[in-house]
Amino acid sequence: MQLQIWSDMNWRLILPLIVVSGVLAYLGDVLGMRIGKKRVSLFGLRPRATSRFITAVTGIFISIAILITMTIFSENVRTALFSMKFIQGQLQSLTRELQQSRDESQLMGINLLDSERRLKEQEEKLTRVQSELATAQPLLDEVRSSLAVTQKERDQLEDEKLSLAASVEELRKEAEELRKGLIQIRSGRIAVFAKEILGQTSIEPMSGPEEVEQAFRELKSRAEYAIAARTELSPSEVSLAPGEGAESESMASCTGQENRKFVRIVAEANAVFGEEIRVVYEVNDSFLVYTKGEVLCVQTVEPGAARDNAESELHLILRMVNRKAVQDSIKPDPVTGKVGALDAVEFFDAVDLLGRAETPMTVEVTAAEDIYTEGPVRVALAIRPAEG
Repeated sequence: MQLQIWSDMNWRLILPLIVVSGVLAYLGDVLGMRIGKKRVSLFGLRPRATSRFITAVTGIFISIAILITMTIFSENVRTALFSMKFIQGQLQSLTRELQQSRDESQLMGINLLDSERRLKEQEEKLTRVQSELATAQPLLDEVRSSLAVTQKERDQLEDEKLSLAASVEELRKEAEELRKGLIQIRSGRIAVFAKEILGQTSIEPMSGPEEVEQAFRELKSRAEYAIAARTELSPSEVSLAPGEGAESESMASCTGQENRKFVRIVAEANAVFGEEIRVVYEVNDSFLVYTKGEVLCVQTVEPGAARDNAESELHLILRMVNRKAVQDSIKPDPVTGKVGALDAVEFFDAVDLLGRAETPMTVEVTAAEDIYTEGPVRVALAIRPAEG
C-alpha cells in the first residue's frame, strides 16, 4: 500500500516545485545578505528593513513561481484557476436536464397506468362477448336442427352470429393496438402526450378570412416542426389529424370578431412514433392581463441563507407568481399546470446574489412584457436591499 502511494504521487510536479522554491529562497537569502552587508537602502528604508523587504519579495516570487509551475505541469490546477465558473455552469445545466427527465418519466408512468387500465377493460369486454358467442352457438345449432324454426328466425340468428363475430374481431384488433401502444409506452417511444399543447397563436380583432387562414396554417406548421424536432423525423412525415370540420369551425369562430382571440392546437390522446396524431383546436377570448413592468409579487428574503435555501426561496416566490397568474385568468399548460418560465441564467444569478447577501433583500417580480390570457408569463427579477 505504501509503495503504491509513493508511485501514485505526481513527482513531475513535486520535484520542480521543490527545486524552484529552493533556488528562489537561496537567491533571496544571498541577495538579502549582500544588501544587508552593503547597508543598501531602498525606498528610503533602513538597511535592516530593506533586507526584510527583500525577503518578503522573495516569498512573493516563490508563491508566483509555485503557481506558474503548477499551472504548467498540472491540468487540474489550470482547470481550477481558469475554468471553474464554466464547469459550475455545466453542472447546473446538467442538473436541470436531469430534473426535466425525471418529470417526463413520472408523466410516462401515469400514461402507462392509464393504458394498462384500458387494456384490462377491453380484455374483460372481449371475454364477455366471447362468452355470449359461445352461448349463442348451441342455440343456433338447436334452431337449425328443429323443423319448426322458420327461415326468418334462422336468418336473424345468423345475423346475430355475424354481428357478434364482427364485434369479437373488432375488440381483438383494439386490444392488439392497445398492447402495441403499451409496449411503445414501456420503451419510451411516445411522440406526444394527451392534452399536450403543441402550439398556440393569437388572432387580432376584426381579422379577415385570409389572415385567419394564414395564422392557422403557421400554427399547424409550427406544431409539425416541434414534433419533428422531438422525434427526429422530417416535418413532412408528421401527420396531424384534426376532427372532421373542426379546423374550419375554429377558423370561422376567429374571423371578423371584435375581441382578440387565441388558438391552441392540443393533442387529443397519446401518440407513438409514426402514428397519426389526433389534435383539436381550442379557441378562447384573449384579454390583456398584465402590462409590461407591472409588479406581480414583492417578497423579502432574510440574509444568511445558504445557496440551497436561497434557491428554495426563489422557487417559492415563482410558485406564488404562478398561482396568482392562474387566479388572474392566465390559461395554464394542462399537462404541467404552469403558465410561464424564467430564464435559467437570470434565475441562478438571483440565487447567487441572495446566497451572498448579508442584509435582508427585497425580491420584486415584474412582467417582462405585455401578457395576455394565453400567456406565457415572462417575468423579470429585481433584487435590492430591503428598506429599513
